[in-house]
Parts: sequence; structure tokens; C-alpha cells
Amino acid sequence: MSRLTRIQHEGIPVRDLEKSQRFYEQVIGLQSIPRPPLGAGVWLADASGAPQMHLIVNPDWPVPGPDAKPDARGRHTAFLVEDYEALKRRFQEHGVTWSELPNSPVGLPQLFCVDPDGHTLEFQPAERYGDEIFTPGYKPSGA
Repeated sequence: MSRLTRIQHEGIPVRDLEKSQRFYEQVIGLQSIPRPPLGAGVWLADASGAPQMHLIVNPDWPVPGPDAKPDARGRHTAFLVEDYEALKRRFQEHGVTWSELPNSPVGLPQLFCVDPDGHTLEFQPAERYGDEIFTPGYKPSGA
């Protein structure tokens, strides 16, 4: 049986590519990476090359919209962040509205915001994971 090894990228439909690219670069801290000529879009990653976010302009794809509220119970993207408190300060500096569950049911703090197209983004403190790549308290059978 084939085994998935990791998520390589996430494709995000956007309406205003420049606005979305600015958000992911200036607020989230990703940078543009090389991309083949696939039509309107941009690929972003951190300095290590992962995680990758592929912003894709496609008017046929639905987006939640700029007035959407963060909703962790629907489709969302979750990141681990090295300096959780610094991210909150950066959100404040850039005027990003966010909410936090400091004692969430999953056992660690969670911060939520939406990108310019209304896609929910979640952030968790990386130090709570240590060297593990799965949620604290969970041990997969193959680990």
C-alpha cells in the first residue's frame, strides 16, 4: 500500500492576487518561490521551502469572502508558529482581526484569523509539539 509522507502544498483560490500575496508575505511571513507559467497565481513558502501556499486566481472557484468570520469547524489551514506572541503583535501592527482560544479543547492555545479572501487560518505554538509532528497526546500506530 502506498503511504502519504506529508502535505506538499495547499492551493488557495484568491480574487485579488496582489492583496493576498502582500498578506501572506508581510503578515504571515512567507516569501515568493519560483513557479512555472500556470496562469495567474503565486507560490509562497518559508525560508526552508515548506509549508507551501499556492495562491491561484480562478474566478470559478468559490471563496468565503472578505466578510467571513474565522471558523475552525470548516475548511481551514493550520500552522505551527515559533513565536506565538510575536505573531499576535504582527497581527496588531497590520490591523488583522484575530481571535484566540488560550485553553482550547485540543489542549493548546489556538489563534484564528482570515486572509483577504476569508479563508480561515489557525496558528498553534510550535514549542508545544517539541520534536513531534502530530498533535500532543496522540501517538500514531506507525510511530
